[in-house]
Amino acid sequence: MICKIKSRVDFSGIVNYANDIKAKSARVIGSNGVLLVSNRTIADSFEAQLRIPDSGGRVHHLSKPVKHISIAFSPKDTGRFPDNEEGDRFMEQIAREWMQEMGIDPDNTQYIIARHFDKDHPHCHLVFNRIANDGSVISDKFERRRNEEACKRIKKWHGLTFGKSNSREINPDRLHRYDAVRLEIRDIVSSAIARAASWREFDDILHADGITLHLCADKNTGRIRGLAFEKEGFRISGSKLGSHGKFTYSNLAKKFERINENHILRQRNMPDSTGWVEVRNVVYIQFTRFIQRIAGQYVRAQGINREHEVGNRHRYDVQPSAIAGIKR
Repeated sequence: MICKIKSRVDFSGIVNYANDIKAKSARVIGSNGVLLVSNRTIADSFEAQLRIPDSGGRVHHLSKPVKHISIAFSPKDTGRFPDNEEGDRFMEQIAREWMQEMGIDPDNTQYIIARHFDKDHPHCHLVFNRIANDGSVISDKFERRRNEEACKRIKKWHGLTFGKSNSREINPDRLHRYDAVRLEIRDIVSSAIARAASWREFDDILHADGITLHLCADKNTGRIRGLAFEKEGFRISGSKLGSHGKFTYSNLAKKFERINENHILRQRNMPDSTGWVEVRNVVYIQFTRFIQRIAGQYVRAQGINREHEVGNRHRYDVQPSAIAGIKR
């Protein structure tokens, strides 16, 4: 059993997906507080509740009030979820137990549970409103960590199959291309973390395996928000690689040291923006180019080549003294 959590802005799109009878052979196996006449009435029910005040008279305006939980079970547990009323009831029970383990009262929450039949393994989709029936806000603080613990408890209670997180237990041929590349990135980054002693060594190892390391910084303040790893045109943030934050900037900064963010502010207005990509308020900065810009040396572009440096030239071609906060 695996539960994947996503936050969304709009109810209509996810309701249409969850209850897609034509493409997913979906059927609603559980609900609370919504009108099940059509997908439109379901979405309208969710939207209407967003305007309900809490006990203090306050109406909460959440940027992402929609929670979408994809609940998938191992193919080994298929026999536990027959395509009948009994199987539907058991799946609904587990979805409600998950909500309770996450601190969510199903009886005080708007939700639908839709079972799909478009995959080889049993699975369903839970959509719920973060504005509870009493107008209070359902917290999503530390939800990923709580989700893992909740799944473990539920699997133990019902004797469901425990999957292994080890990537060698996963068959990449069954994954979509994005998932396969993500899996490859995770394995390479994990190995690089174990081998590297500094940010530059870490970047060198990733570069040798075809991965580009990006710093993700706030466009206006220069504050580093995280890391991203890019391979074969796919870019994924460290936080989405899993393993309890193992691949995040905050975790790696404990090992490699924090990067001096003043360098980002200094580089922001430089004319050469190679290696910088802006997406909304976030700037993705190629780590190698970032280091080169700190020293102001573009050795490859200038064609500099000194015989006495052959064999000692680093890929960055910078002086250690020019890089405050980044160990060689």
